[in-house]
Amino acid sequence: MLTNLAHLDSLRVRLAPPAGAAHTTYRLDDEPEVEVVWTYAGRLPDGSYLPCGGGERTSAGGAYSQGAFNADDIARAAVVYLRHWRATGATTSRTAARGLLRALCFLQTAPADDTDPRAGNVVLWQQADGRLNASAEPVEAPDPSDSAESAWLARTIWALGEGYAAFAEDEPPFAAFLRARLRLATAAVRRQVLCRYGQWRLVDDTATPAWLIADGADLTGEALLGLCAYTAAGDDEDARKVVEQLAEGVAAMRTGTPWTWPFGAVLPFGRSRTEWHGWAGLAPAALARVYEVCGDLPARDAALADAASFTPHLLVGGGPDNLRVALPGAREALTLDGVQLAYGAHSRVESLLATARATGRSALRTLAGVAGSWFFGNNPAGAPMYDPATGVTYDGIDVDGTDGPDPAEHLARGTVHRDAGAESTIHGLLTMLALDADPHAAAIARIAEPTVRIEGAEMHSMALADPLTGAHLTLLRSMATSTRAADVVVPGDAPATVSVNDPAGEELEHYATTAGRIRVLVAAGGFTTVVQPGAAAASDVP
Repeated sequence: MLTNLAHLDSLRVRLAPPAGAAHTTYRLDDEPEVEVVWTYAGRLPDGSYLPCGGGERTSAGGAYSQGAFNADDIARAAVVYLRHWRATGATTSRTAARGLLRALCFLQTAPADDTDPRAGNVVLWQQADGRLNASAEPVEAPDPSDSAESAWLARTIWALGEGYAAFAEDEPPFAAFLRARLRLATAAVRRQVLCRYGQWRLVDDTATPAWLIADGADLTGEALLGLCAYTAAGDDEDARKVVEQLAEGVAAMRTGTPWTWPFGAVLPFGRSRTEWHGWAGLAPAALARVYEVCGDLPARDAALADAASFTPHLLVGGGPDNLRVALPGAREALTLDGVQLAYGAHSRVESLLATARATGRSALRTLAGVAGSWFFGNNPAGAPMYDPATGVTYDGIDVDGTDGPDPAEHLARGTVHRDAGAESTIHGLLTMLALDADPHAAAIARIAEPTVRIEGAEMHSMALADPLTGAHLTLLRSMATSTRAADVVVPGDAPATVSVNDPAGEELEHYATTAGRIRVLVAAGGFTTVVQPGAAAASDVP
């Protein structure tokens, strides 16, 4: 297995939070301790890590200007342990997930008077002694953090939904508690977000949905992951209605064509139709799940456009940058922030695999492996970002140079930031869990050494190799409006498999070919993969 929980385990601690009028959790009197995770982990000279909180230390007692722990990371860490428990049956992961969910529910504001406008919202920061810090420094929006819709409300819904699905039969009383808290959070979404359902605002001359959580299709997508898990596990028509309404808004953020920016992507921010960022990109995965749960065809089509048209373009164009910007209809975008994070790379992998499962488009599994190869060296730093031996995922790739005409210069433009905090660790592990569940994608992900990247007017391509096994992969993405032919070199003697796909991921051709210089077709606006597996030992490719 690629998944190693050791580093995330080292960030977990137990604490006994002080109960208040609006903050308590499941069986707090009988089980006074909950599980939390440190926000950051700084790398020490000897290669070990020192966990710490966010912001400056404000007292000798260890308080931080932000806090030691936060709801975002607690929620997503809970999802890691829930998925690991369900995949492996590990009771240690069940225990960790349960403790983290109890901690998360403590952060949720649950006043006795349900007319309180804060009801269902979530306080973001918590100090090491368990006290809540509703107004962090520097100030974040919303302030106080439980005063309105937020990213952490969306991620709380994600964790509560997957938690309910996991515990529904295993521990019904706890599942019932999670269900009540999920309904409280969903009520907050109805009150604060869906009060705008059906309203559109003009953004960059385009009608744009106004009913996204904190104006984010990305954040709304994370809430949808939890709501879909909950809806699939139980009979709740009110929750299904919320799923359908939120999904309508997220699907409306799809834009572009296979030939024009943003090439079918589901854009992340509801106040811009020109920007795409790699951070928090799970909306396509959520739309694929919506299609599975509700049969929503627009959700399916939006997920497919993002997975099969935009993502291949992104992969051959350098990967999940923090910010790309272009006017709608442009042929290409300008990278304004080339930093890359595990969050963005994981989002591509999970979205591709979720869409492949929901639609049966098997070529998307190969693309998921290419996206996953970011963690093993196919990135601007040309270095592994995840260590299977320790479970460490580094915090990101900082830009230390600029792209030049030489492809080798492009491939070496980044430096690995070797701290390993909760967010990067969590998204690295979510990726490894997804790859462990799909051996084909996992094997492709290990073909991770870039050898060439070519960008032309009508054809973009990249080639990857695995020196240990001799495996090779070439991905070609067409910008042409008609089918084109391209020459691909298949080194060595082993045969390769060619898969030709249209812009919706529909496989048009699939065949084996001999090694050597071969000619392949690339469909208009589509992508083609050429995979030569190599002679791998079992320890090299899972």
